[in-house]
Amino acid sequence: MKKIILISILSVFFQNIFCQNESIKSIRQQQLEYYNSLGISGEEYEQINKPTIIKNKSVKTCTLNKKVFGWHPYWSNGLEANYDWSLISDLSYFSYDVDPATGNATSTHSWSSANVVTQALANGVKVNLCVTLFSSHATFFGSSTSQQTLITNLISLIQARGATGINIDFEGVPASQKTNFTNFLVDLSTQLHAAISGSQLSMALYAVDWNSVFDFSVLNNYVDYYAIMGYDYYYGGSTTAGPTDPLYQFGSSYNYTLSKSISDYLNKGALKSKLILAVPYYGFEYTTTSSTVGSSVLNPPNSTARTYKYVMANYSSANNFFENGSFSNGWIFQSGGEWKQCYVNNKYTMEQRFEVINIQDIAGVGMWALGFDDGYTEYWDALRESFTDCAVTACTDTIYDMGGPTKSYYSNEDYTFTISPTNSSGLSLTFTQFDLELNYDYLWIYDGVGTTNLIGQYTGTTSPGTITATGNSITLRFKSDEATVNAGFTAIWNCTIDNVIPTTQVSASNWQTSDFNATFTDNDNIGVKEKFYQVLDFNGTEWRANTDNGFFNDNFSTAIHSDWTSTSGTWTINAGHLNQTQQVNSNTNIYTSVNQDNTHTWLYHWQMKLDGTGTNRRAGLYIFSDNPTLTQRGNAYMIYYRADQNKVQLYTVKNDVIQIVTDDTCVVNS
Repeated sequence: MKKIILISILSVFFQNIFCQNESIKSIRQQQLEYYNSLGISGEEYEQINKPTIIKNKSVKTCTLNKKVFGWHPYWSNGLEANYDWSLISDLSYFSYDVDPATGNATSTHSWSSANVVTQALANGVKVNLCVTLFSSHATFFGSSTSQQTLITNLISLIQARGATGINIDFEGVPASQKTNFTNFLVDLSTQLHAAISGSQLSMALYAVDWNSVFDFSVLNNYVDYYAIMGYDYYYGGSTTAGPTDPLYQFGSSYNYTLSKSISDYLNKGALKSKLILAVPYYGFEYTTTSSTVGSSVLNPPNSTARTYKYVMANYSSANNFFENGSFSNGWIFQSGGEWKQCYVNNKYTMEQRFEVINIQDIAGVGMWALGFDDGYTEYWDALRESFTDCAVTACTDTIYDMGGPTKSYYSNEDYTFTISPTNSSGLSLTFTQFDLELNYDYLWIYDGVGTTNLIGQYTGTTSPGTITATGNSITLRFKSDEATVNAGFTAIWNCTIDNVIPTTQVSASNWQTSDFNATFTDNDNIGVKEKFYQVLDFNGTEWRANTDNGFFNDNFSTAIHSDWTSTSGTWTINAGHLNQTQQVNSNTNIYTSVNQDNTHTWLYHWQMKLDGTGTNRRAGLYIFSDNPTLTQRGNAYMIYYRADQNKVQLYTVKNDVIQIVTDDTCVVNS
């Protein structure tokens, strides 16, 4: 029965959320209450959740340069098999459910034994225990005994697991409890940091702080990180369909957005170095009155929340659209004769949210919740390409002020941002809109990285026009005062990519018969990240290489050389190519040895043509094999092409057991 229940609960959430308004339950609260009602423990979910493990495709080693703070709800236990631990800095286990009358936990949902905590710690990820309290705040804050019991319990639980910190998620706190809430956080922080060296206290902020309950003038000295819950702007009970996390304004009247939440909290005093924006890995599917984007909801409330995984698996035939005003992605389709529309970020719109985090230079990103994209790698790719030293900046893109394409910027903004497209050799920036409050709000533009080489200071409606960098970087600084705001600016950047082929000349004075030093003269190496060389010897007939030193070359211009060993298949030389003609054996094998190690980067270059009959023609190359006589070559890697499926696949082999790593579509010309 529990397994049958899980099939539906992984994709179905509930409704009635509106920017964490005190009177309406948040999606976290509704989900927690729902999953708690099922009576399934965290240990049971580890057995029930059996993901199809799809490893992230990147083979790069990338280092995070921002906080990536992911909440892991206990009902996601088991799905951590698909987490890319290199792209998570902090995991927050959800949750310790507080009994407000005592401070004890009504449940910790298998915190003490959860495998995800073990795995996170083993991978160097900081682990936090999330603490939830959604009601009866006066009861809890009115009892010093309950507060101390909670603090004592939390510190003990953190110490027992060797974890890092505590994450507070107290929602719907009324204005009357602001001082008590602040005092509790100060007390918790003081005891936590005293008890555990290097520990951290973080807390969830509402998308909109309706009751002004966060006193940053005090909390900045005690709280290490604040995470804005950047969702539920449009919610399950909305009368109009819309994105749960509009980056900019959606529609003509609704004025709460991710960019505004960041600006508001910075204006309220939250430090940039401590502020995190959490984004949703889900969205709402609304039943609407028509197919128009943003149309009215039919018989509200009428919606169902869908995870990214659910959308990717079920919306392939739906009409996908991009809503330019809010930079949101969605789908429209009919089901049972009714119109449906659902808003869930794709990779591009998620990257636009990440770009605002970088522009504002806040501490990082979070997500509700880990596991909601189970098996799909697009969000992991977006994290890698936005918040690591492997980040990629497009050659051309559009930059807006924080109001986005349709709305004015905000008061009291102050941020600096550098545009430096990846592998570019030149850069220009063209302004298509410019309207700032004259002599009060300013945009400064600098040549290069940093604010040293000022190109100009701009205000009013006189556009900077087109700015051209002397190199490949331009830095912008924008500042607005606390009063009037105008339409702002829009600018398009375009870069120049060096497309001249680099050339290399190797010079040696005379024919050499022993070791010698060669001079490499390289021209036009702009944008070149890796350089490879091959040392060959012409023996009067063909070019060969020294395999003892890691080089190999065979043009197959004569007979098959004796350094090749054939164990299966029929191998001949045909028109300067190695030819295998047997189709009966599905694992033909010819191999040769080359001495290589893991201290260098190696380049393999070969030509291959697939021919023959049937609908499953395939062939590939094993590399770094330690035993080519075994069925799967012992320990190795394999590059494999499937002509009839138009696929290129990468495999790893460990102890002669082969496992697929990537399965990419490509055109295989047979």
